[in-house]
Amino acid sequence: MTLSSSFTDFSLAELFQLIDQGRKSGCLTVCTLPNLKVIGSKSQYYYIWFRQGHVVAAANRLNGQGLIEKMEQRGWVTGQAVRRIRFQTPTDTPLGLHLKTLEILSGEQLNLLFASQLQQVRQLFEIQKGVFKLDTKAILPTSEMTGISLRATEVTLMALRVLKNWDALADALPDTSSAISAITTAKTQLHLHPLEWQLWEFADGNVSLNALSSQLNQHVATIQQVAFRLMVAGLVEEVPLLSNSQNFNDYLPNQNTQKSQLSKVSTSFLQNLVGFLKSKA
Repeated sequence: MTLSSSFTDFSLAELFQLIDQGRKSGCLTVCTLPNLKVIGSKSQYYYIWFRQGHVVAAANRLNGQGLIEKMEQRGWVTGQAVRRIRFQTPTDTPLGLHLKTLEILSGEQLNLLFASQLQQVRQLFEIQKGVFKLDTKAILPTSEMTGISLRATEVTLMALRVLKNWDALADALPDTSSAISAITTAKTQLHLHPLEWQLWEFADGNVSLNALSSQLNQHVATIQQVAFRLMVAGLVEEVPLLSNSQNFNDYLPNQNTQKSQLSKVSTSFLQNLVGFLKSKA
């Protein structure tokens, strides 16, 4: 299967949702378009590899040297030594995992390498002009793989939490006069932040995002963004508000059963990501 389109039709968040829900494998090629207002601006290419809906590697070129160069830049190994080891590595074994088996790299170092790959992916969520191609028959490059993977939806949530420019997603955000309704009430395996949990609890289709914004003392744009994150996570859907007569307080959980106060979301993508990877180790 090959899917090609532009980011005017599909946002990266929605594309990752498709990949996750369809448990797709292969390579996603992203090409940013040059800025005609900037002299010398050129298109840039990025490659993200998936296996069964999980991100397994990312690079900005196809020479198979990206991961080796990251290790070399940090002074952990010499490129020459790793390339020699690479020839002795089983062809179906991720390079990072093989180096850990040989005790050349630690688990912490692999977490940092994978986090740096995902940092490249995070930056792509702000693309407003670009094209992409998803090739589900592409062979996974073990030389670029650490052996760590992360569900595409988790990557999306982490990226959207620190996204500063939402212009590219403005048309995809739910309307402030609409409500959101939970698609499922089953316990999710996704790692949600406190405000995401709280908004999901109120997703019964009876309260507008405007009302939620007022009662939760959050800017309405923040509520829209959190609702969108829950939408791409497949937890809620936007629905027209059936009635404006309901009182928000009728839907508040009992004070004795409320969870702790919302914590401030960290703006450090790498710090959050490495901490999350540690918790999965």
